[in-house]
Amino acid sequence: MKKELIQLRVNGRDHEIAVEPNALLLDVVRQQLQLTGSKRACDDSSCGACTVLVDGVAMTSCTLLAASCEGQEITTIEGVTEHGSLAAIQKAYGDWGGAQCGYCTPGFIMTVKSLLAENPDPSEGDVRAALSSNLCRCTGYSQMYEAIRSAIAAEKGAVVLSDWKRVFEPDHRVLLGVWVLNSNPADWQALLDWGCQKYPTTYLEDGIETTLPSFAMIVERGGTVTPLLRIDLGGFSADTHFLSTEVIELDVLPENVDSEAKATAVFTLMTGIARLLRKEVILAAAHVSLDARQPRGLALCIADADGNLSLGDVEREPVRCGQ
Repeated sequence: MKKELIQLRVNGRDHEIAVEPNALLLDVVRQQLQLTGSKRACDDSSCGACTVLVDGVAMTSCTLLAASCEGQEITTIEGVTEHGSLAAIQKAYGDWGGAQCGYCTPGFIMTVKSLLAENPDPSEGDVRAALSSNLCRCTGYSQMYEAIRSAIAAEKGAVVLSDWKRVFEPDHRVLLGVWVLNSNPADWQALLDWGCQKYPTTYLEDGIETTLPSFAMIVERGGTVTPLLRIDLGGFSADTHFLSTEVIELDVLPENVDSEAKATAVFTLMTGIARLLRKEVILAAAHVSLDARQPRGLALCIADADGNLSLGDVEREPVRCGQ
């Protein structure tokens, strides 16, 4: 059969290739472009091992004519890496053991990439529906779902970190608070124990440094002294004045958070507390009210009980200290 020249754009590069009219995309990328990550298995689009993205949409390349893809952006598993590093979904597969024999893994990853591009926050049902056309003969689905959940969390965290300048926009004498609502003395004590193990801390009473007592003792002394705990986050601190036994609040001055590294330190503190207490942690204006509804409504970002970060729904609404 006579061959014809076609132009294919694969993983951001243009290729002029001579192919037969009935040549399948899977054969072209594997044999002529030497991109062997996409696998041949069923030859009838029933297993998903050959999945690639065509203009961002997951397609099975074993039944797709190469000539039909001219003028479209094709992405194979080799094109998923980001700036030479593993993409979040690839790293998650390694961390969670999502790949067993590995033969089906490229197809699963490409399907997940397509899903997350269309729906950055899919439900469990959405994930299972999207992967229903991909088969794993090693029956390792549970690790795959864990990997996908981890990748979704990592993508959300990256979005929050990329927006750190807006979150910590400097505004003179405006504090932000790291809040844990509906807390109790046991949560406070767990936070004190964990914080002292993980960070350099300084405890003061009436401005004089002293040994950190138990939370119960801090509460007992609260009527006679002014307690203050400073948690060193690397060049700046998160401070708590122990204003309530039912709400944990750590104050951060946003003008001190002047780099991505310092923003990461705050986000790491939030996610660590969330995982420790298994409770939602909120970054919002400090000293607005001890009414639990106010910090939640002014949230700039939130760490859920699993430590997953997401941006809040509101724009920055500074509230000045003393108001």
